[in-house]
Amino acid sequence: MLEMYPDLVKKIKDLNENLHEIYQKTPTDNETIRQKLQDADAEIRHISRLSTSALSHWLQGKELAGVDGSVNQTKGEAPHILYLFQALAKTTTGYECKATDLFSPLLHNEETEEEDKPVNYRSHLLAKLELKVAIQLMEERSLAILIMDGALYHYRIDAPEEWDLLRKMALEKNVLLVGVSEEITTANLVKLEAFEAFSKQPHTYDRDLLFGVLKQEEMVFVENIQSKAGLQSVWMRLTSDPAITGFDVLEEQASYKEEIASLLLTLTPRDGRGIPLWLDHIDREVRVTDKLVEALVEQYIETDIRKRFFEKKRAGRPY
Repeated sequence: MLEMYPDLVKKIKDLNENLHEIYQKTPTDNETIRQKLQDADAEIRHISRLSTSALSHWLQGKELAGVDGSVNQTKGEAPHILYLFQALAKTTTGYECKATDLFSPLLHNEETEEEDKPVNYRSHLLAKLELKVAIQLMEERSLAILIMDGALYHYRIDAPEEWDLLRKMALEKNVLLVGVSEEITTANLVKLEAFEAFSKQPHTYDRDLLFGVLKQEEMVFVENIQSKAGLQSVWMRLTSDPAITGFDVLEEQASYKEEIASLLLTLTPRDGRGIPLWLDHIDREVRVTDKLVEALVEQYIETDIRKRFFEKKRAGRPY
């Protein structure tokens, strides 16, 4: 049985009370926030679920595909780390494109420029791999829509050249390019005059303000804060889970927002976590697990090299 120190238990209870006092919301508060959204000219729409025949007609013989990537590392501290990367783009018919890579700071000069340091390079390399397989799949298959796991905006930052190529290709081939976000990390609502009262709270993230506000199968778009860098984003609640998820789309394809929302709803279990099932399927296939990292390192890196660079003393603890 897990031993709990009384002092730690007390501190956790105090934390719970403090959070409740500062951020507590009631059903009335949710209605107030809905009204504030309307005051801010937000578009709140019901999302329609597509029937099998409607989905088939919408695809018009083209394919639906998803893209995801994964990175994991050996258990150590920089520079004694090995990062392993995988990316997968796959259609629902089973056609797939894969890419892998690895990176270790041990092979790079310590005086590397700031943007090339391991943590940033990790994001850069993973984004490049995901865009690489997305581009390959778009070249090889006739797609109606390509769903990326994560916001499109981060590709623009982490791998701008590859992002620009994918963006242009999507527009040329009339492929809807969509990024689905399961974690909303923005704090934009509080910048609007209608939400000024919430600025007194220590943190005012959009995901927290909108928790439980949207009804199941609803979406909301606020043009003043959800149009940025050639993209438009949408918040939505697809399931019984009161937390919002979101997606972004190219500005040139923004007129398809409601159709995209309907497609994402159709692909998402009613009582799931709000993410299209196909993305979860790809995530399971591409994930670089701890066991995979350990197995690859143990099998293909010499014992002396492994012990010198990639094993920590604490790994030998008897508990």
